[in-house]
Amino acid sequence: MAIATLVGVHSSAAMAQDLQSKSSNRNAPSHRRTGASESELARARADVIQKIKETRAGAEKLLTLHEAERVRLLAQYEQRREQYYLGLIARNDVLQAEHDLAQAMLRVDEDKRWLAETDMATTEYSMRDELLRLPGLAVGGYSESGNFLRFNGGSAWALMDVSKLEKFFSGSFGRALPISAYGQTPTHDRLRFDHRNAIDVALHPDSKEGQSLLSYLRQAGIPFIAFRNAVTGSATGAHIHIGKPSPRN
Repeated sequence: MAIATLVGVHSSAAMAQDLQSKSSNRNAPSHRRTGASESELARARADVIQKIKETRAGAEKLLTLHEAERVRLLAQYEQRREQYYLGLIARNDVLQAEHDLAQAMLRVDEDKRWLAETDMATTEYSMRDELLRLPGLAVGGYSESGNFLRFNGGSAWALMDVSKLEKFFSGSFGRALPISAYGQTPTHDRLRFDHRNAIDVALHPDSKEGQSLLSYLRQAGIPFIAFRNAVTGSATGAHIHIGKPSPRN
């Protein structure tokens, strides 16, 4: 699918990372120099977020076009199916319409997954400093604050264990676990997050399904960070990150 790409985000994220390292490693810098470094870092991060927002806006427009195409192809498929029943067209014409509709539906689903993945990765990126300021958790420790719910589970966790979560969730709610990011994704690459041994689940932690999943994770000793989102009252980007926190590469 011709999905929009995050042009320039990787370089901006790298700049933010380099500035963060320099700011952290300097030995007793002057207040003026520290202030300048923090200002540069803030600008670099703001640039990353702005580029992502611009790309996301383009992706939303693409989704609108793909959704309109899906609606058109659905009407065409239904029309051709009726014509086939009336003996006006061949079966292959119906099969072609069915194929075109299936491809359109896949494009819409891919657009939606990309948008959800981007929103969640951006949430983690924008809230990273706030998260780092929180006190560390001992093994088995749990904490809850305005934007985060954290659990430092002691059980060994690997992506191969995802099937257990999927089985629990589908058995509890009769639908598939809404995984938006499975392991490392291009978005995490661009933001320089190491997400190789983690998944993101598109559930708000305060929802019934979210609360049930968090309870299961705590009982199983599986670590997580649940993001309510930095924007009060907004669910965009809210999700459950399962696995250890995503460190920078």
